[in-house]
Amino acid sequence: MTLRIIIADDHPVVRIGTKAVIESSGVGTVVAEASSADELLAALAQHPCDVLVTDYSMPGSQQADGFTMIGMIRRRFPDLPVLMLSVSNNLAILRMVVSTGVLGLVDKTSSMEELPLAIQTVQRGLPYVSRTLKERIDAIGTRNVEASTKPLSPREVEVLRLLGSGQTVKEIAVQLHKSVSTISRQKGDAMLKLGLKGDAELFDYLRDGEI
Repeated sequence: MTLRIIIADDHPVVRIGTKAVIESSGVGTVVAEASSADELLAALAQHPCDVLVTDYSMPGSQQADGFTMIGMIRRRFPDLPVLMLSVSNNLAILRMVVSTGVLGLVDKTSSMEELPLAIQTVQRGLPYVSRTLKERIDAIGTRNVEASTKPLSPREVEVLRLLGSGQTVKEIAVQLHKSVSTISRQKGDAMLKLGLKGDAELFDYLRDGEI
């Protein structure tokens, strides 16, 4: 069975490489490509597919990317198997992404030789985590989750991730269609849970790649 696959990533070289791996393996055919959340949602509406292979972070759209984008896709296409290409080693983010119904996680910074098997696995409705990502998660352990008695909410994680990408509170409010006061509160709640005092500690935390 040749699977119909949509791939989404904001880096052209990643899309080219992903498509080459998929089609040379014979696991499926790429029926559409997207470089943003807007393009991905349009592609999903226009092209029937069996598996979605997508990046987590694709900024620059009217639609929010990240956790919000994944959640929207799961609501609109609940039966579509989703395989996420990840560069994150943050256990909290990965757990929350999986909680939305994402079945597969593949580390795109290392060899993608596991991609065909990952696609076949999630298409059968089974979970798949790439070997290198498992190793990185094991190395990190649970320190991020145990950093506080209360875990970060998905929205708090998203706000911190966007702050770490260089956006301001006002810009995040516009992107997520929330008020500035709401985003400020979510930022403050996240800092409280993480035990961070002030923006200097927050941006040290973000710079170290924790989100």
